[in-house]
Amino acid sequence: MTMNGSFKNLGGIHAALLTPFDKEGSIDWTSTEALVKFIIKQGVHGLYVSGSSGEAMLQSIAERSDCLRHVAECSQGKLALIAHVGAVATRDVLDLAEVAHSSGFHAISAVTPYYYQFSRAEVLAHYHTIADQSALPLIIYNFPALTQAFSVAELSNLLQHKNIIGVKHTSTDLFALERLRRHCPDALIYNGYDEMYLAGISMGASGAIGTTYNLMGDLFVAIEKSFEQADIEQALEYQRMANVIIEALIEVGVIPGCKVALEIMDIPVGYARPPFRRLTKDDRSRLEIALSPLLKWRENHQ
Repeated sequence: MTMNGSFKNLGGIHAALLTPFDKEGSIDWTSTEALVKFIIKQGVHGLYVSGSSGEAMLQSIAERSDCLRHVAECSQGKLALIAHVGAVATRDVLDLAEVAHSSGFHAISAVTPYYYQFSRAEVLAHYHTIADQSALPLIIYNFPALTQAFSVAELSNLLQHKNIIGVKHTSTDLFALERLRRHCPDALIYNGYDEMYLAGISMGASGAIGTTYNLMGDLFVAIEKSFEQADIEQALEYQRMANVIIEALIEVGVIPGCKVALEIMDIPVGYARPPFRRLTKDDRSRLEIALSPLLKWRENHQ
């Protein structure tokens, strides 16, 4: 399967794909295909596969490799594909990058190596090694809340590498996003927090990668269109609708909550892997109330 060059523009809305599991806790390939089809129907531009939202850190390298291959097949060339290949060991990252390339992905991304307190020199060398050896362009994953943070200067320097094309900026620091856009006008800069999407694109983000786009990517596509048409009031109304749901998801747990939300929409994807908890009936009721305006909006816009 070779389609790496078919998407020249990797901007826009990318769903950080959830990983469906069956009752035994194994990856459910049938449900994965159904979820990908549901996301395609919502009109998003691409998928970000095997990241935090996909519970990649709870999977083996073999499982992640199988997931990359299967999702590439399911997408049928209809979506831009970014593979998250981040891991603690540089060797694992390179192995996953090769799987992504052979499967037909268009780019790779990698979170900062975690757990060990690697020096700045070690972290930067890690990324240069990936960029040097990967056949696919690299998108840095900047996630200060959970891993080492990058300064704007560090990111700007990394973006000078010919094979580093962008940054997934999962941070509330939109000043840094705007400064990075100013210093690197041609870079892909993805907004990472869904609840701040409208603010992110107003500060220069060229796209977004988010968990909740699995279940309401169409709403964020609507925000994007309203923003492009300079209808800021409408865009803000849609962002507020999304944030009601995001607030509920944060209360119950985002990844388990998104899976229950999809079940409410008749897209079953199983439960999150332990140690994530299973939601209660009260949690489900909380989500049903929060989702109600979205489902009504969707009925009126189909």
